[in-house]
Amino acid sequence: RSAVVFSAVMTQLGFVTILLGLMLLAAAGGADRFADLSSVPPGVRTAVFVLTLAGFGSKSGLLPLHAWLPRAHPEAPSPVSALMSAAMVNLGIYGIIRFDLQLLGPGPRWWGVTLLVVGAVSALYGVLQASVATDLKRLLAYSTVEICVALGAATLLAASGAASAATVAMAAALLHLAAHAGFKCLGFLCAGSVLASTGLRDLDRLGGLARRMPATTILFGVAALGASGLPLGAGFVSEWLLVQSLIHAPLHRDTLVALATPLAVGAVALTAGLGVAARVEAFGGGGLARPRSDAAAGAREAPSSMLIGMVAAAGACVV
Repeated sequence: RSAVVFSAVMTQLGFVTILLGLMLLAAAGGADRFADLSSVPPGVRTAVFVLTLAGFGSKSGLLPLHAWLPRAHPEAPSPVSALMSAAMVNLGIYGIIRFDLQLLGPGPRWWGVTLLVVGAVSALYGVLQASVATDLKRLLAYSTVEICVALGAATLLAASGAASAATVAMAAALLHLAAHAGFKCLGFLCAGSVLASTGLRDLDRLGGLARRMPATTILFGVAALGASGLPLGAGFVSEWLLVQSLIHAPLHRDTLVALATPLAVGAVALTAGLGVAARVEAFGGGGLARPRSDAAAGAREAPSSMLIGMVAAAGACVV
């Protein structure tokens, strides 16, 4: 019950913040249609950016407005968790792209730095929490992506005149957005299959599922590979493009870019490394270890109706 109340409050506060930002934009632009908005004063653009970033950031789980995610996912039915993670979080990112980068943009460099810092801190915090989580669905809820880092890099590089590197960074963000929908949906569906079969989410009480639930284990491996950003996984190409955009940014043009890009590369690399460790723990502890409870020892494979949905999500990850 507390998770429901907390999520409802955070959701409505995010909506109010977005609504305030859009009302301010409409009042300053003299219209309520995006196509009819005239020029907006810089101060109003800044206020709308801050308000909409906070509102959409709360939907996409950015720090410090992320607290509803690890509370809601463990308690929600697994299909609902898959929907929230694959759709709602991505729609929050879409809102940032649509309003902050497209409608209000091109923005100043500090917008890019803000997105870069918020994204990097959110990713690092999330992967650290995932590394120590023992609840399978909580681990998946904390599994973050670097989409906001890519958006910040694209904004900063574009404002600094590095159009080619900014284009690659934006391509990385959009590709990761699609990959995120696939592997997070698949991960939560697999967690729901395990929960339906064993009644457990605790990795310390699972184990031995590779023999008892082979199809679910393989499909969870596809999700874990995609979330880890390793080659052949759904998230590899986008992470590679993000790193390439940061490495090949023209550092001689701007001191801020020269300082920000190496730090961003370090954050992405650290996040990726810790993410691999978290997924190995989940896959190895739940699938490959010996059963650590009677419920895990008596697990049975999910019915075909559940496997169809997981296979479809895995197909999206492979594509």
